[in-house]
Amino acid sequence: MAERRKMKTEKGLALIPGANKLSNGYNFAVEVPEGSSASLVLYKKRARKPFAEIPFTEEERTGNMYALSIPDFRSEDYEYNFMVDGRVYTDPCAYRIMGRERFGAAADSDPHKVRCGFLKNEVFDWENDRNPRIPYHEMILYKLHVRGYTKVNRSIRGVKGTFQALEEMIPYWKELGINTIELMPAYEFMESGITSDPAAAGMVSEKRTEGRVNFWGYIPGYYFAPKRSYCATDDPEKEFKTLIRKLHQAGIACIMEMYFPKESNPVVTLRALQFWKLYYHVDGFHVLGEGVPTGLLMHDAILSDTKLMFHDFNEDQIIRKKNPAGKCIAQYNPGFLQDMRCFLKSDEDMVGTAAYRTRRNPGAYAVINYMACQDGFTLNDMVTYNYRHNEANQENNQDGSSYNYSWNCGVEGPSRKIQIRQMRERQLRNAFLMVLLGQGVPMIYGGDEICNSQNGNNNAYCQDNQVGWIDWKGLKKNEKMFQFVKQAIAFRREHPILHVPDEMRGVDYKTKGLPDVSLHGERAWYLNAENTSRLLGIMYYGAYAQKADGSEDESVYIAYNFHWETREFALPNLGHKHWKKVIDTSAVKENGFLDESEEKYSKKLEIGPRTIVVLLAVEEEKEDASVAAL
Repeated sequence: MAERRKMKTEKGLALIPGANKLSNGYNFAVEVPEGSSASLVLYKKRARKPFAEIPFTEEERTGNMYALSIPDFRSEDYEYNFMVDGRVYTDPCAYRIMGRERFGAAADSDPHKVRCGFLKNEVFDWENDRNPRIPYHEMILYKLHVRGYTKVNRSIRGVKGTFQALEEMIPYWKELGINTIELMPAYEFMESGITSDPAAAGMVSEKRTEGRVNFWGYIPGYYFAPKRSYCATDDPEKEFKTLIRKLHQAGIACIMEMYFPKESNPVVTLRALQFWKLYYHVDGFHVLGEGVPTGLLMHDAILSDTKLMFHDFNEDQIIRKKNPAGKCIAQYNPGFLQDMRCFLKSDEDMVGTAAYRTRRNPGAYAVINYMACQDGFTLNDMVTYNYRHNEANQENNQDGSSYNYSWNCGVEGPSRKIQIRQMRERQLRNAFLMVLLGQGVPMIYGGDEICNSQNGNNNAYCQDNQVGWIDWKGLKKNEKMFQFVKQAIAFRREHPILHVPDEMRGVDYKTKGLPDVSLHGERAWYLNAENTSRLLGIMYYGAYAQKADGSEDESVYIAYNFHWETREFALPNLGHKHWKKVIDTSAVKENGFLDESEEKYSKKLEIGPRTIVVLLAVEEEKEDASVAAL
């Protein structure tokens, strides 16, 4: 152990855990169990052994917090750890973790190898950075894993699998139409090895196998430090700030996903979110785990205008905004995925549930709609596999969900049969429209737009390899799917009636002549929700939404036929308007979008099996006038 060198110390401020610069010096504070002794261990930079150990005294203890201050402390010369009951303890509130520069590296036997660093005193030029403040009803959310997203992308010029590499993806997201990205855990966590540090314990799986890594990071972490192994440089603070600044300059917001297990300290959770918002300009948080203090976070003044996404919460605790467009709370759960996948694969008794999921948009909070995320099949695997194929996880294919709400279209795994491939492509187009034409916030899992596959692995939490990484060869191979998703996002944006800020009521509450939303089927104005029905027609009345130029939006009719036979829909009569088909997921040659379609419909519409068709209401006079002008 280091020599117990004499350094001038004073009683510190127990209110602020971690290592923080105060006016009278550097403050060090750590929580310890009752009856435990603790000390501060200092290291000279690049030195292998500790430089000094400074024991905390009883006078420096407040409850279970020890705190001391060192006047005139030069943080740029040092690194630190704490010692609790004679064992090295890495500060859970550290702003930087040293010694974890390589992802997946085995835990070192030297307990002093992993150390804590300090925030730099340098001033970062934010260049008048501003939060894009994208309201939920205009959000197109895109979730990704920092390392896996660019690890094998040949177009990346810099270091792949890093925050810096994500900067190069901004033009791609802009082209696709994404305005908000969500990062899976990007703070520091110990993805490999089991150490004496309690923050390093835990795995997603119930079993532990030596040599594996926790690729996703849904384990206890160091919630104040950007993950060093996700950095191309040796300056995590600057690299992450630069990413946020460039995202904001492009009009893209950033959501941080953070996992807090049951034993988490709610005060640390609150401080972590406040810190990332204030110091790194993060725009919002997807907070999950059994230790999430939802009420505390929703009532915090600093986070009052911050996007907060939870899996569960008490609606009565929400502080309602005066304007529904300003709501900050969102519900993020698999209900949409499960119900809409069942509807997609033609299960019985799903029509009423699908209508509910598609229209759902509460006034007090938003809902996040998605058909795939990291937990389960990718969208491509959803139409390729009926069964999980998790043998590579070394758990005898017993891990992961045994039910995936999937349908392989007749063949398990990849197929060269043209009919199978076309059916899968149609189902993928259907799935994307289900998400993008729903009233909730659409979330696309990164890589699904280029048909990324995990070879049927529905629990790739330990796969830091080709299984867990995005295969960017799919961009060229599946260019048509990318273009379809791009057009579908643009179509959603062009029609504000598809994403209104508040909940639709199903009545004509503004006396516009028709309800804001209505349900249809084989009969107009009537939905057959019997268990054998697989038809759903939804009409959004355009008069209830305005375009950017102030004009009324067109009315949109969406027809879902998930029967395996052709079916006929009766269309609502809009008087002097007729219906024009603009999207048909069975139109292979046109890739779903019928830009030059001249077909007009007024009373009935025939739709092929397992197909979604979208119609726009067009005035006869306006269309005739435009044709004459040509």
